[in-house]
Amino acid sequence: MKLDIEIADVIVRRFEALASASGKSVEELAQEALDSFVGSPKARRAILKARRSVAKEGGYSLADLGWLDGYTGQTVDELLLYEATDKIHSILFALETAIREKLKSAGPLQRTGVETIVLSVLALHREVNNGGYDQYFRNSSRHYAPAVVNHLVIISCTEIADITQRALESLGISSISVAAIEAAMQTHNVQRDRDLNRCDLAFYEQTGLLENLFSYVKAHQDGIKI
Repeated sequence: MKLDIEIADVIVRRFEALASASGKSVEELAQEALDSFVGSPKARRAILKARRSVAKEGGYSLADLGWLDGYTGQTVDELLLYEATDKIHSILFALETAIREKLKSAGPLQRTGVETIVLSVLALHREVNNGGYDQYFRNSSRHYAPAVVNHLVIISCTEIADITQRALESLGISSISVAAIEAAMQTHNVQRDRDLNRCDLAFYEQTGLLENLFSYVKAHQDGIKI
């Protein structure tokens, strides 16, 4: 589809200046700007609100816009196809939902190694970003803690693995188990809290966790049985 629009001269000059500075063409920059605008959280919320308001009049779907609207029974291949049009975190969280739905009916013993890594890494990402390692160790996410460092190494996030290892060591427990973590977090410990805070700050400086997990999923998609 070709879109012909009139642009103010000053905007054109800005595009030309940016093109010269970035080494990209004006057309490439314009495409990036449009993609960023229509795919922004604000635009997405507006579209969702408008579509949901008329949902009673007929089914609405975001698939025609290249967006996921949660997990609705897609296969792994179908979910991965959204890489070109949606955010990586949306695809990963849809996969997480699919895995959890499967485990509800099939039982935890049906969880594959790849599925465990997906659940483990996403739990770490969500909990630490929301409330730090303290929250990660206090919530049910701690069930993944004994193996999470190894999971991070597997997806090539070695720096985050080192930070997480330091967070585990700050608990002062000789053997990493769910019970030991729970007991440690029930004890008041000022030094532990300071160490965990430092780990939080180091974690927030890191990038690429979800990107690395997504690359791992693409390379091992046969290990996800949904």
